[in-house]
Amino acid sequence: MRLKRYLLPVLICVLSCMLLMTGCGTSDSDKGQKQASENVTVTDSLGRSVELPQTIDKVVILNSDACEAMRILGVQDKVVGVSDTVQKDPFLGMQDKEVVGTWSEPNFEKIVEMDPQLVISYASSGAGEEVAEKLKSTDVKVLLLDFYKPEEYDKDLKTLGKVFGKEDQADAFLKWKGEQIAILDKVKDIKEDEKASVFTITTSYLAQEKWSTYGSGTATAQGLERAGLDNVAGELEQYPEVNPEWILEQNPEAVILIDRTDGYLGYEVKGDTAVKDYYESIKNNKVLSKTDALKNEQIYVISSELLGANKTYLGALYLVKWFYPDQFQDLDPEKVLKEYFEKWLDVPFQGEWAYPPVSK
Repeated sequence: MRLKRYLLPVLICVLSCMLLMTGCGTSDSDKGQKQASENVTVTDSLGRSVELPQTIDKVVILNSDACEAMRILGVQDKVVGVSDTVQKDPFLGMQDKEVVGTWSEPNFEKIVEMDPQLVISYASSGAGEEVAEKLKSTDVKVLLLDFYKPEEYDKDLKTLGKVFGKEDQADAFLKWKGEQIAILDKVKDIKEDEKASVFTITTSYLAQEKWSTYGSGTATAQGLERAGLDNVAGELEQYPEVNPEWILEQNPEAVILIDRTDGYLGYEVKGDTAVKDYYESIKNNKVLSKTDALKNEQIYVISSELLGANKTYLGALYLVKWFYPDQFQDLDPEKVLKEYFEKWLDVPFQGEWAYPPVSK
């Protein structure tokens, strides 16, 4: 009896401790589950699964195309640090952001000091993977998205929309984008023998007499195809370097010159004087002047912003207006581009983008 009197309090004490420990364990488990539920997991362009906080307020962005996508989603205010190219891009509005180096060689110490939650870099570059590796031991998450490949753009934007809780905005933009692409469906009615054959080259390469063009798989080639044009280099490798003899043998019906860095076209260009003078000078090119393209004055100059990256479908609208005006009488490419800048990027529309000017 006396033994029972002593055992009872001991048993009660043991049971109480067990219940207390169970309660603590449940609390810790619930806390862990709650934290996990507050995170967002996405897959980037390299197939990496990246777990991110549900709310992201500080981003370092090394990819200018991704920064443009952030403007489309309306989350550009989250950016605290940028690469030099992002800062210099005039319509991204990042001139007051701190530079953390170049996109290919960022300053990792500076990035860590800024204490961002997320760094966004390119996927199709070893530099992006190096960023992920260098920051692996820190609390900074790294997302690798390209945004410059037309065939992967929609997926990239949906991923970014999920990261920032802007799925509806991403869907709204992609719906608008799809409507512009649908305009180009008319090119399906153009017969193969009626498609204009074109040769493309950048203005800088032409000045150097470096005959590098755009072959299969490039964004530029995809834009030409979408516009119903016959790319004379369409069956070559991505960036083949040809020679004058090859160009004369192809004898293209038109030449498209792409301005990347020469300043004839772009957001900050005022007036068409420079591009007009350049256009006239091309007529004297010792190689191109021997082609049917120049003999018939079928020369066109377009910004690389419109034919070579995330806005290639907008460049294609300019191309069809130039080459197939009868089929696209109601199309106004400049009006569409204006809507892109003002509605989706939320910046004023300005600059010179293509020459000769397209007319409605």
